[in-house]
Amino acid sequence: MRYAHRHAVLAFLLGLFLYAPTHAKALSYLNDSTETDGELPRREVLSIKTNLLLDAAYVPGYDRWCPIPNVAIEYYPKSGHFTFGASFDMPWWQDYDGHKYFQLRNYQIETRYYPKAKGANGVYGANKPAFSGLYFQGYAHAGIFGICFDANRGWVGEGAGAGLGLGYVMPLSRNGHWRLELSLQAGFFRCKYDPYQYENPVNPAYHDDLYYYKWTQKPEFFKKRQYRWNWLGPTRVGITLSYDLLYRRINKRGISFKNHETSVVPVQERRSAHE
Repeated sequence: MRYAHRHAVLAFLLGLFLYAPTHAKALSYLNDSTETDGELPRREVLSIKTNLLLDAAYVPGYDRWCPIPNVAIEYYPKSGHFTFGASFDMPWWQDYDGHKYFQLRNYQIETRYYPKAKGANGVYGANKPAFSGLYFQGYAHAGIFGICFDANRGWVGEGAGAGLGLGYVMPLSRNGHWRLELSLQAGFFRCKYDPYQYENPVNPAYHDDLYYYKWTQKPEFFKKRQYRWNWLGPTRVGITLSYDLLYRRINKRGISFKNHETSVVPVQERRSAHE
């Protein structure tokens, strides 16, 4: 009987030890009158951007503001430090009377490396941007252009280039959906082009209101894009406004346009789960 009594006491103490934390946790749920757990962690998937410097561009020689409409996107993978993006610049201004043209189509692809990306190994933090702070960039771009400042100074052609860049991303809103980027790119750009002018360069007395390549030799010797221009140095400066268009739902499959989700757990369900 004495050994049975000891065994009963030990079993009681062990049960009390195991039950106490669970019971305390259940009481904390029962005493919590809040109906929601708050915002669930989320991670951005796709952002849309515009370079404010290009949007408010002033081009010397045109004596006017020439905004450069531009749009960019950036894709953020589920884990890792690298992101992938693309941008498109599309000014297409023209002034026939003043012989002024500023027409560009520039396409760029890029990848970025964020050294301090949060959740780089798939571990998500609070409802904050995962990709912010300093980043390093590699890019390549190509485009076509038609630029003319007056009746005698015009160039048309196409080119391509590549290079490196760096920048810094800082959140503007509390949840980080709005961000501001400061960036600088530098690299090598090579283009093929031809100069052109208004009216016939061979016979200035002949007027037909057309534009001609600047070529005064025999027409059979003319070849398009016989001029080259190379540039090594800065290629873009950016003050960019960014917004998270899509985000990844952590506890569910797929993506969403919503900025956050709320986990709703009724108090009664909490009580029954711990009874």
